[in-house]
Amino acid sequence: MNALPALQKLLEPWILLLADDPLLRAMQIGLVCIGVLVIFTVFYVTRDILLRSQSFLLMFFSILLAAFFPLGGFLLYLLIRPSRTLAEKETDRKVSEMYAALGKDQKSKKSDAKKEK
Repeated sequence: MNALPALQKLLEPWILLLADDPLLRAMQIGLVCIGVLVIFTVFYVTRDILLRSQSFLLMFFSILLAAFFPLGGFLLYLLIRPSRTLAEKETDRKVSEMYAALGKDQKSKKSDAKKEK
């Protein structure tokens, strides 16, 4: 029960920034929500492209695309981004090396077995 008055005191200076007209207040809140969404998409694209590429040009272009064209740029980024992260590529490379080494070991064991016969 005591939390509500404390919350009202905390929010009171911020509520004064909003307009008294309900329509204008709704527009202000909508603009704040759009701003938060734009910032989120730019941070998401930045984090994602850093995990997927080492190309500075692709990183720069992707971040600018998301910053200047928030919704369309983000959707376009999803189309042009690399399909796998750098960690996934490295894991696939190591697995391929392990399979190649395993295949060589099996071939050498088979050739040793043939030599013994």
